Amino acid sequence: GFIYGFNASKNIVNETSFIPIDGQQRLTTLWLLYWFVSVKEMVEVSERKFLSNFLYETRHSTTEFCKNLIKLSPKFEDINIVKEIINQPWYFETWDYDPSVKAMLVVLGDIEERYQQLQISNIWKLIEGKSCPFYFYKLDMEKVGLTDDLYIKMNSRGKGLTDFEYFKAGFSEILEGQSSRERFENSIDQHWIDAIWNLVLKSNDYNEEDDVALVVDDCFLNLFNYITSVIAFQKDIQTEEGSRYKDTEISGDLIKSIYKETENQNILFDTLDAICEQQNSFLEFWELTFYFDKLKFNSNKARLYFQHLDASLLERCLFYFGSRAFTYPEQLLLHCCLIHLRFKTDNFEKRIRVIRNLVTNSSNELREINLGYSFNEVENYILNGDLAVFKYFNSDQIEEEINKENSICVNFEDIDVLHRLEDSELFRGSISIFPFDQSFRVRALKFLEIFDEDEICHNGLHKGNLLLCFGDYTQDDNQLTNIMGSTQETVRSFLTTPSYNKKDLYLKTRLVLLDCLDFFIANKPVSLSNKIKEVLNDYRTKEKDWIYYFIMYPSFRENCHQGYFKWFNEDYCAWKLSKKQLNGYHWDPFLHEIVKRFNSSKLTLGNYGTYDKLMLVINRKKILISSHPNGFLFENGMSNGANNTLFDELIAERSIKKNGALIIKQDEQGYDLEDRIKKLTKIIENYLSN
Repeated sequence: GFIYGFNASKNIVNETSFIPIDGQQRLTTLWLLYWFVSVKEMVEVSERKFLSNFLYETRHSTTEFCKNLIKLSPKFEDINIVKEIINQPWYFETWDYDPSVKAMLVVLGDIEERYQQLQISNIWKLIEGKSCPFYFYKLDMEKVGLTDDLYIKMNSRGKGLTDFEYFKAGFSEILEGQSSRERFENSIDQHWIDAIWNLVLKSNDYNEEDDVALVVDDCFLNLFNYITSVIAFQKDIQTEEGSRYKDTEISGDLIKSIYKETENQNILFDTLDAICEQQNSFLEFWELTFYFDKLKFNSNKARLYFQHLDASLLERCLFYFGSRAFTYPEQLLLHCCLIHLRFKTDNFEKRIRVIRNLVTNSSNELREINLGYSFNEVENYILNGDLAVFKYFNSDQIEEEINKENSICVNFEDIDVLHRLEDSELFRGSISIFPFDQSFRVRALKFLEIFDEDEICHNGLHKGNLLLCFGDYTQDDNQLTNIMGSTQETVRSFLTTPSYNKKDLYLKTRLVLLDCLDFFIANKPVSLSNKIKEVLNDYRTKEKDWIYYFIMYPSFRENCHQGYFKWFNEDYCAWKLSKKQLNGYHWDPFLHEIVKRFNSSKLTLGNYGTYDKLMLVINRKKILISSHPNGFLFENGMSNGANNTLFDELIAERSIKKNGALIIKQDEQGYDLEDRIKKLTKIIENYLSN
């Protein structure tokens, strides 16, 4: 006979798959025949492995039935094949109502009966391989000229059960207690699903062309999977192979293990009931708990920093838990909120802020292996408010929260300022750089004034130079030194624990920052720019250390995106790094400033300072210039040491010594007494201007 169909594209299965549009019943019957004979005659697995290539996707229930059937090895003892299949633990009663499954069972019963009538014990050899008596002529639909849509409509078997409907039927069977089963069945199609409908309809996370009913079903399954995942993490329930709960499709066996316990059933049901109650009587809960925009600060809310800007973590879970885009911090915060909604806990605003601080600053600690402990700890804290429960979050942040509670929340009256400082993008809850003393309030307000989180984005270099006016605030990071970048992220990494170097954070950065804040608190009329000018003016009569050059020449920080420098010889020999690796772009900041000053094709500097020196080219004569602790070194840049009149002229004019050195006047400690950049500029200027 003929069968019609089309070849599947890559995004369906693979390049060699064939999708039949007509002839499905004949192909399915043939597959069932081969399966029955192979298991009846105990054919080697390797010989019948090809039967696994058959996929039946009319309905989800039929797909699952076929997947389980191919794995079955019937015993063929006292009952017929149909009863043996129905008695399998993976067979759901609801499959009795799937017309495709029913039809397959009828066919299998008929095959078994005819097999017995034939009284032949080796049918496999008659139907396998080249001896196969069955032939089909495949007619590609592309060649016939009819659309697959037409054939699909002609051969439609109706809509299949959705994953949600399949879940409902299966989960109900898991519940052994009559009261639990009735509670589930009475709620799932009423107030539970109604609450999800309301959430979906008011959200912006689905398209108008989507089938809303299917979207709601998927959202409910995402919520169920989230709640079940939390229970499994908290109670460390996993498969014998160590696999964690994923979802209803992958982790069917774990669902049975989890919900055989009445306590876990009640957690699920009570959580869903609490969500319904919140939807019915406290719609504004999420907007009153979280905010994103700095301008909408409210001391009773906790600011969130996720990119999605959605205060309703419940909606986030509904739409994104299935795609694994619902992050661990979001999951922990949502769990706290659901615990609060279930138990009506005390001091929730204060406690959820503490949790926000912990999850935001524990990115290294929030791993799957520890997540069960994390869920238990935040739940315990929301219920009881005891910070001593925390063990599996960032230890620095735990210590900070304890210090806040002991030092500020008891003695400090202006909690509003504390919360405003915590909520800054530059801290995100980690403010241990500030001592919790009587000066906390005025220092916090002054910081928020000077180091505004938005201004940092376009004026970060200026703020870094301002801090240098009060001393060396840098932090060593292994062989590199960080001088603070100019983005919110790099500034936050610099100012919060563990920073780049926790010792330097407290012994250097903190002291300089506090000196800066205290100065402007005591000298309100002085502007930031005037302070920088004052410091530079003082340098006119004293030695010029590295700090002078950074303040004097803003280019020293340009292109140094993460704030990393590598000093390799005292104050005046360093590389500024584009990122954090020397195998990326890096430059000598002194030479980089010279290039920027002239912007001439005769003066160039490569992007790899380790190999690239400043090159001056005059009348095809090349000079290479590099930094040295006591000045600069000029070298003949001509190949093979060819005569270089430019180099000779520099020596003759005594601009440089015979060995090519340009010496800078220095004191006994090796600090510059003159500006080396100005001196080098003057020499180069004489040649570029001619």
